[in-house]
Amino acid sequence: MSFLLTAKRVKPQLISVARAMVLISMHKAWDNCRTRNVQPEEPDFVASLVMNGTKILEAGWRKVLGPYKTKIAVTGIYCHQTPKVSFSGIHGTSCELGDLLWCHIHTNRKRNITRNAILYQAKKSSRQPYRISGKEFNQLKLYSNWPEFIYVSSGELNGEKRHVKPAAPRRGAQYLLIDDRPPEHPESGLLGIPGTYPIGSCISQNPLVDHSDLGLELVHSLELLSGNPFDERKTALKEIGWSRVIWDLLLISVKKAFRRSRSGYFNQPRSSGAPPSIMDGCFYTTSTQAPKIIVSLLGSKDANYLFLSNIEGPPSKQEDEWFDEGGGGLSVIVVETYELEE
Repeated sequence: MSFLLTAKRVKPQLISVARAMVLISMHKAWDNCRTRNVQPEEPDFVASLVMNGTKILEAGWRKVLGPYKTKIAVTGIYCHQTPKVSFSGIHGTSCELGDLLWCHIHTNRKRNITRNAILYQAKKSSRQPYRISGKEFNQLKLYSNWPEFIYVSSGELNGEKRHVKPAAPRRGAQYLLIDDRPPEHPESGLLGIPGTYPIGSCISQNPLVDHSDLGLELVHSLELLSGNPFDERKTALKEIGWSRVIWDLLLISVKKAFRRSRSGYFNQPRSSGAPPSIMDGCFYTTSTQAPKIIVSLLGSKDANYLFLSNIEGPPSKQEDEWFDEGGGGLSVIVVETYELEE
């Protein structure tokens, strides 16, 4: 049975797990911020999705897909400083390229590979619809029209030009609309009441209106009903469009996690109460071996170091000394699925 048929057959179970992942991650974000006596901001929610949600997603989807001879590995990397871009007609000097990159990579029994990605920009608001204004128009113009842009504040990518042309389908670049009402609010999406949800997925338009909840949208990406396909890396490096942008973001994010690991930090941060700046460059993986995509980016030696190093934690009182010497990465969640031999 093909993966698409499998995903269709077990779709209700996949959705249930994905929705639980989003809900629990948001609760943990609130809990962590309250230990610091602060209100959660977009980086706190994204960090919790990446560092807490990956565990829930892998455990749940593994149980669902396992009986259908499909293996799964999930990798999450949280990056606090996001890459920025500049383009003609921008108001100001630059805007963020995004806050979170979701990728699904599937290998079938014949070793054919399908790749799909969604680039997300996070907005925190309970308003529905959410009207974009001011400097936020820059991001809207980028996601809607994809003008030629240049990387700035992006480390080794600085000065490089990209042009997503023809423009990526509208479901390839979306917004996350995060319900910022606390869990005890009677109308909060964090209560788990049917018909409500803590994070919505929104097409790039003004005003933003969620067309589905995030959990459902992630499952739609498995079915190729959402997101935008991207080429393998060798092909992507020959052009400057969508596929190249996805590999750009994967590379700088994985390199940040590798540098942090080499600096003596362990792969799963002390997330209880930790501010997003402390978790910058930390990663979580559900695999004991480096997934293929990480090997392709770092090479087998460095990839194995990143995944197999038994680092217990950062040196005492040195957590705040971490800094990103190579520029901003992007938070990523990569789901890799593999069809096993009959």
